[in-house]
Amino acid sequence: MKETVISMLLAGLLSAPAFAQSAFEEIQSNPALAAGKYYAYQAPETSLTPAPEGYTPFYISTFARHGSRYLTKKKKYDTPLSILHEAAQRNQLTADGKRALEIIESLAAEAEGRYGELTPKGAQQHRELIRRMYANYPQVFLDGTHVDARSTYKTRAFLSMAAACVELKGLNPELIITTDASEHDAYYIKYKNPAYEEMHLANADSVYRAADSVYVHPQRLMKQLFVEPDSIKDPVQLMEDLFELDGISQSSYQQKDLSFLFTPRERYDLWQRNNFEWYYEKGASPLSGSCMYKLERNLLKNFIETADTVIASKKNGVTLRYGHDTNLAPLAALMGINKLTCATTDWQKIADTYRTYRIIPMCGNIQLIFFRKPGNDDILVKILLNEREVTLPVDTNMAPYYHWKDVCNYWKQIEKSIQLPATGSSSDD
Repeated sequence: MKETVISMLLAGLLSAPAFAQSAFEEIQSNPALAAGKYYAYQAPETSLTPAPEGYTPFYISTFARHGSRYLTKKKKYDTPLSILHEAAQRNQLTADGKRALEIIESLAAEAEGRYGELTPKGAQQHRELIRRMYANYPQVFLDGTHVDARSTYKTRAFLSMAAACVELKGLNPELIITTDASEHDAYYIKYKNPAYEEMHLANADSVYRAADSVYVHPQRLMKQLFVEPDSIKDPVQLMEDLFELDGISQSSYQQKDLSFLFTPRERYDLWQRNNFEWYYEKGASPLSGSCMYKLERNLLKNFIETADTVIASKKNGVTLRYGHDTNLAPLAALMGINKLTCATTDWQKIADTYRTYRIIPMCGNIQLIFFRKPGNDDILVKILLNEREVTLPVDTNMAPYYHWKDVCNYWKQIEKSIQLPATGSSSDD
């Protein structure tokens, strides 16, 4: 079975992609995008389509990833540092090696004792996001409107929620804001199913070894860093570690990056390696059964139920959920956003529809904006992914607006069709 999986993967790599260069060009134009899940959120410079005549917004329902953070484990800094320190003690570092060591020491010093925690930039991202939401849809945030904000129990998610809610209260002190961060909500806001993952990701080690052999080529970089490059025991892992540190440098103010270590092709290939991993573990990859995104069934159901409750109340409302990339990525696919459920074994075609920096940047978010018209029971909804209008596989005569009854029926059919093994709900990411 392992040999079959690797053959499928490598066979896809040999075919010429039709649109693979578009992602390469995007990253070449803005190298920061290669950070993927570590990309520091930037508000899009795009305009939003006005609502159809007579319709006004009354309800907003969101799921947002926490803002920019530090790396989650001390060893993510210490492992590459120890290799560079040892080489430095033997006078085996090149000028670029010494430069890299100095930058990583600075990153590690800032992260000391704060592993996995929200950075000041991460908090600011959420203040700015809620401020734009308030400015775009002021009709929703009327005096007395209830804002129900919930986060996972992880500090970075809770503080992201806190930053947004404090900002929102400052914009309108008359809002009724309630917050919660509890294991109680983990069954939908931070769901994990080890049995399901074990069932569909059994060949992960073989797949990732193949991925490394195709996309991670550290020989040139080792020569750039070390006087004796052959002395490095695991150059593949070191290259990946340095790429991760380059990406996380975006999470801080005033930190230098490691972009000088990677050629444009290396940067793109390392991004492709990480992009495939997300597609395989949380997307529609046939190598994992084209089904991993179905893990967000409970979260999708929560979106449906909370929307129907607010609609039935005839009142305004806001539901804010704060969580993690491991839930945001599959949720976007499960909702049917932008063809993210497209399944392909051709690795080179994955980026035609699936790009981590568009889906799960730091502070990545999905917004559902609901609209109603006096004297009309037809509720409209517009969905935004990272503040950009999206498409759904649902018929509409007024895109990017959809009739809620159609979207609701589509999502209910999906939700009811998914069967998951019984398990716990918590997740570490």
